Parts: sequence; C-alpha cells; structure tokens
Amino acid sequence: MRRGLMAWDTEEVPPGMLADRLVRLREAMAADGLDALLIYTNFPRPAAVTYLTAFTPYWSDALLYVPKTGEPVFATALSKRVAKWINSVKPVGELVNTPRPGQTVGERIVADASVRTVGILEMDALPAGIYDDLEAAAPAARFVEGGKAFAQARRLIDDSERGLLAKAGVIAANALDQVDPAAMRVTGIAVGAVEKAARLSGAEEAYIHIAPDLARNAAFARLSGEVPLGGRFALRASVAYKGIWVRRIRSFARDTEDQALCDRADGWLRETALALKPDAPLGPQIVAALGGLEGATLESWLVESSLGSYPLQDIASGSAASASAGDAGTPDKSMLVLTVKLKLGGAFFAGGVTVLVAKAGNVLLTPAPSSPGKSAAAA
Repeated sequence: MRRGLMAWDTEEVPPGMLADRLVRLREAMAADGLDALLIYTNFPRPAAVTYLTAFTPYWSDALLYVPKTGEPVFATALSKRVAKWINSVKPVGELVNTPRPGQTVGERIVADASVRTVGILEMDALPAGIYDDLEAAAPAARFVEGGKAFAQARRLIDDSERGLLAKAGVIAANALDQVDPAAMRVTGIAVGAVEKAARLSGAEEAYIHIAPDLARNAAFARLSGEVPLGGRFALRASVAYKGIWVRRIRSFARDTEDQALCDRADGWLRETALALKPDAPLGPQIVAALGGLEGATLESWLVESSLGSYPLQDIASGSAASASAGDAGTPDKSMLVLTVKLKLGGAFFAGGVTVLVAKAGNVLLTPAPSSPGKSAAAA
C-alpha cells in the first residue's frame, strides 16, 4: 500500500491538460494504425496510467483501455468499496471494478465493431492470465505492441508535468539537505532523516537507498538500523509527487576537505547535465566533460527516463570502457535522470540529478544543496 496522500488538484493537473494528452495519444495511435491501446498497471508499473488519468494505481492488476473515440475504460481488480474514492482522484475514464480486467476489456473490444487492431503497451510484459482472457473474449482482435505510439505521445513535457517535476525535485533536494555527515554515524539515522523530510513535504512515496561506505564500493541498498557509515557515503532519494518521480543522489563526507571534493564533483555533475545535447550520444558527452573534474575517473553512468509503465527506466548506460561506443541519445524535451559513479580522491563518488533536456536549454529539476554537507536543521 502506498503511504502518502493521493489527491487530484485541478490547478496542478488541469482537466484540459489531461484532455490534450489523450488527443496526442490518439493521434499517435492513428499514425501507427491502432484502433485502441491497452495499458497494464500494477504497484510498480503505474506511470503510464498516471500520465493519462492523474490517478496513481496501486496494489491490484488493472487495464486502461483507450479506444480511438469515446471514453477510456479503467478496469481494476480493486473492490467496489474503493470505487467512490478512485473516481474522486481519477478524472479520466469510466471505472469498472472486476476480478478479471482482461475479460472485461475484451468484451468492450468485441462491442465496438470498429476496433480490429489493439496495441498493448509493453506487450511482452503483460501477465499471461490477462492476455489469455483478452484473447478468449475477443478472438477476432489483432493484438500488437503499442509502445511506439505511447512513447511518441509521451515525449512532450507539458506545463503540468513540468510543475510536478519541479515540486518533486525540491522535495528530494531538501530531504537530502537534512543529512549531517559530521553528526550521523549509522545508516538508520541518515535514511530516516531523509525519508521523514520527504514525506512531511508531501511526497506520495519515497524510496531512500544508501551506499554506506564509498571507500569500499558505491552499491546502493535499502538499509536501516545500526550499519556503520564510512568516512564518505552517499544517499539516493527517489521521490514521487502526484505520480511523478525524480531522483537525486548526493555523496557526503565527514572530513571537511573531502566534503569540498564531493561538492565540487556534484557541481561538475550539474554542469554536465545542463550541457547535455539532445539527440546526440550521451556517453561521449559525459566522458568529454570529465576533463573538467581533475583527478576523477569514470566508473559508470546511467540515464533513466519515464517512457512507459515504469516511473523510471534505463534508456542508456555505460562504463569508462564503453562510453565512447555511442548510444541513441535522447528525444527533444525528455526528462532524464543522470547518475554517475566516479573514482575521486581515493574513494568512490556517486551523484545523480534530474534534468529536462531540450534544444532551447536544459533545466535542472533537483536544486543545488542549500547547505552542502550539513543538515538544514544544523544550519
């Protein structure tokens, strides 16, 4: 169960903005020869449904059925006792409570004679039971992969999403400002302070991971309790606000000079993100930028974005050895999370920022630390 408050705010997500998203999707569907699009959702895969409906699905299986005309249908295995609440936070689509969403949607497909070709977002990841129900209920329909149409519609970051991303970015950055490396000695204290700050600031969900000793490795894990913190450690805050996710990663050090080194690397990362060029290979850009950070060597890099049902998914990655090989680059106006791991000053450095990459100029969505290496409370 999600622990944060879910509510629809008409100022943050106007009905007209949702209508525009549906129009863009249907235009992409028509260009791809689709009469309808199906989007599966469950607890870890809510993003595509959230984008179209402003509702963050949770717990149970569900299908969003988007025909080329008419009202979308949201068929969920959640019981009818939550129907009133779901309708209050889901302004788009007819709600149908059913133990078998695949069968229910299949019957809707059969009822519309104009629907012959149905796209399924991430078709290979659709649970077999739901697919079997779809085929049994609509044997004449042709089911194909629908990811291309959804990705085309999803490319645009509209004003509503931009505002939610900025809000989530502030929550993540301010939460990490609570870390005081000089005073914190165990993982539970550091992780708890970050999660508490994020949730009190309105985060619907917050996953806090920690790399407790960067002198040994830069692997992140969900840890609490009394695991000792090393002289340099890192925290990763993945934060959702109104169904929109961002990530921010910062490295912290007990030693003042080492903290200054981490802060310099964090500044380099932010400058690198601001300089990324869309539609160009990312790896070579990151490697070239590393010349601006003396003494650093690249261990790995990762770029994530929201393109389908997962809130964030890998779209490009590499190591120092493979970074020059080239990748596909990014579409214009993409939201990206850039994560890098470096060797710097005898230990690892881990950093991550969320950025809008556009030809008109990149925009960071995770603000700079208000007081590097020191908690806001202590400041």
